Amino acid sequence: MPFCPSCKYEYELGVSTCPDCGVNLVDKLADENIAGPDDDEFDWVPIARIMSEQVAEMVVEALQAKDIPALIYSGTGFFGQSGAMGPSSYQAVGGGYTIMVAADSVDDADHEGEVILGEDWKKAKLFDIDSEEERQS
Repeated sequence: MPFCPSCKYEYELGVSTCPDCGVNLVDKLADENIAGPDDDEFDWVPIARIMSEQVAEMVVEALQAKDIPALIYSGTGFFGQSGAMGPSSYQAVGGGYTIMVAADSVDDADHEGEVILGEDWKKAKLFDIDSEEERQS
């Protein structure tokens, strides 16, 4: 499957140009283009769990637009569904999509998440952002 080296989306065979970015697709993303919680560049913190993939992607895109390092993490990798799916399951196993942010951007990410999702963000948060002690445990 071809990938866009700019936005990292995967496309069906036969597509050669990313319709969003206008760049030529590549067969494989270079390792430096793939970010994840195992990267040494950031100390990643799970900040919220969102049940909808589309909403999680929207939040991460908004955070990244504000220069807040963020990504979606699932049990089997990044930017995708987690675990085995049951025959009638519409959500990822494990309860959704975890939004991860760089540790030094937690407060900014929390503020932006609340602006974007309001009360839904408060329900999705994995810990009380004001509690530094809880964040480090």
